[in-house]
Amino acid sequence: MKVLYIGQYKQGSTTRMRGEYLKQLLQPALYTVVDMSIPITSTPRIFRSFGWRYNKGPLIANINNYIRAAVPEPENFDLVWVDKGVFLGPSLIGFLKNKQNRVVHYTPDTAFSYNRSTLFFGSLPYYDYCVTTKSFELDAYRSAGANGLIYCTQGYDPAIHKSYHGFAEKKGIVFVGLCEAYREEAIARLVEKNMPVLLSGEGWGKFVRSYQAKKNLVFAGTGLFHEVYGKAISGSLIGLGLLSKKFPEMHTTRTFEIPACSTALATESNAETRSFYNEEEAIFFNDLQEMSEKIEYYIHHTPELENLTAKGYQKVHNGQFDYKNLLSGVLSKMDIHADPAVSF
Repeated sequence: MKVLYIGQYKQGSTTRMRGEYLKQLLQPALYTVVDMSIPITSTPRIFRSFGWRYNKGPLIANINNYIRAAVPEPENFDLVWVDKGVFLGPSLIGFLKNKQNRVVHYTPDTAFSYNRSTLFFGSLPYYDYCVTTKSFELDAYRSAGANGLIYCTQGYDPAIHKSYHGFAEKKGIVFVGLCEAYREEAIARLVEKNMPVLLSGEGWGKFVRSYQAKKNLVFAGTGLFHEVYGKAISGSLIGLGLLSKKFPEMHTTRTFEIPACSTALATESNAETRSFYNEEEAIFFNDLQEMSEKIEYYIHHTPELENLTAKGYQKVHNGQFDYKNLLSGVLSKMDIHADPAVSF
């Protein structure tokens, strides 16, 4: 098998992680990577900002020209995997498709509720398969004419999201994610109850300054990544899996990453989160009042919390929510089967 992988393949990116797992699964005779981060970082910042916002200009031209030039001629690939192709135009995807390639688009992000791209919408008819982790966007994909629509859940990377601490070493509550009004209210309820909170993410500056007198709130900066992120989750008693309210999110990567780090997950109760865990495996809440009450209860009843944590850890591993298994399932739906010698 010959595989062409197109995405931002810089070290530490989730795109690279998926690409490396795909390579392990398929064991292709030829595996060619076209790294979109190269033309992106070489484009002046002002044009990058314009391109991100309007899907036009030098950034878009640089990316599409770079990819076209980097595709080996006259090579035909059995599989072309485009990861987060919001900047790739119809002309480029048509070019790839005309080489008799099977072209797949994968994104863990929203494509219609948020992160909208006219380039992606115009390219949809050229993709043989579209893979999304957003169940609430399936109808939008269908209406836009997507072919071979495949839904899979978010997941976790076992190389990063794992247990680094014993239960006795854990302390406090952790949340890593973008600041939103709903999330501010959630964190504020815990801080005001004097519960220890470790916080990280973009946009929290004003909130953190307003609570600078509270020593139980520790701000760890605008981002925790890779192993540092895994260790921050693992070192906490409870991890908040707060969902975004910018769109109707039903689960997120944190839904699996937190239990995979052997930390108790506290998450909103909905049809999807309830399909993954039961009451003995995660801390469910329907509103922020219930969230703060349940977290306060478990913080003071650590034997119960330790039992719940262990069951959540087992469930996420037994449920095969790691990226290798998830990608293997996606490939199977395309009638592409992973190398049976690959162990999970």
